[in-house]
Amino acid sequence: MNGMNDFRRTRIGVVEIIIIINAILFLPKLLGYYNIFDALFNLNIRTNSSFNFDSGAYWQALSAMFMHSERNFMHIVFNMYGLYIFGKPLEIIWGKGKFFLFYMITGLLTNIASALIFIMTDSSLSLLGASGAVFAVLLAFASYYPDARLLLFFFIPLKVKWTVLLFTGIELFSELFVRDGVAHFAHLFGFLFAFLYLLLFFRINAIQKMFFPDRDHYNIY
Repeated sequence: MNGMNDFRRTRIGVVEIIIIINAILFLPKLLGYYNIFDALFNLNIRTNSSFNFDSGAYWQALSAMFMHSERNFMHIVFNMYGLYIFGKPLEIIWGKGKFFLFYMITGLLTNIASALIFIMTDSSLSLLGASGAVFAVLLAFASYYPDARLLLFFFIPLKVKWTVLLFTGIELFSELFVRDGVAHFAHLFGFLFAFLYLLLFFRINAIQKMFFPDRDHYNIY
């Protein structure tokens, strides 16, 4: 009963507000204003845009978290769906403030780290999407509910902890061997910064929680 009451109190919370902001910023792109929005809000590195992160448009590390490709509608659908199913339970456990900080800081660090790598490798590209932050949320969710089952790709039943491991392998393989226009290592940065954040601020070792939970029952002197 208490859990249900908690859910009701947080039903319209940070997760929903983030989803609404993403939707609001996506609508103008559908109406044909994608050139303006991409130039201002994507994480642009050495592009022909008037605004580039490497030349001072530092706000793009934040704004790119709320931008999605108008060419692939499923980009925003999958990100917002993942944010809701994995993020809402965390918001209920942590509260709105802690969840908001986790989401924003991990997403921001992911974009900054990605930008620095592309700058150091003299790459020219435009990054956008909430995937890094959503991957961070996924790892945090798996730390609390490692054995929760989900339907991967809507039809493969799999525990969340194995989903994290599978995604890690897929992203590593894709980054090394696939050229599909996706910054796969940005997703891995999402996992990395989520792991560090949980360890530093929540004293949670995500790897231990997912794969070695029995160790929680022992005191080591």
